Amino acid sequence: MILLPFLGVFVYLIARGRGMGERELKQAQRNEEQFRSYVHQSAGSGSQAEELSRLAELKNRGEITEAEFQQAKNKVLMA
Repeated sequence: MILLPFLGVFVYLIARGRGMGERELKQAQRNEEQFRSYVHQSAGSGSQAEELSRLAELKNRGEITEAEFQQAKNKVLMA
C-alpha cells in the first residue's frame, strides 16, 4: 500500500518526463522572447549600431539565418 503511490509517480515521470521538460523549455523561451519584446518596445528604437549589434547577436546564436540577417540589416540601414 505504501509503495503503490510511489510506483505510480515513478512510472508517470518516466512516461511523461521528457514532455514536461520540453514544455517547460518552450515556455521559458516564450517568456524570454516576450520580455525582450517588452524591453525593446519600452526602450524605443535604438541607434543603427545597436540594432545591427542585436541582429549580429541573433545571427551568431543561430536564431536567424544569413538571409534574414541581411534583409533586416538592409531595413535598418535604409531607415
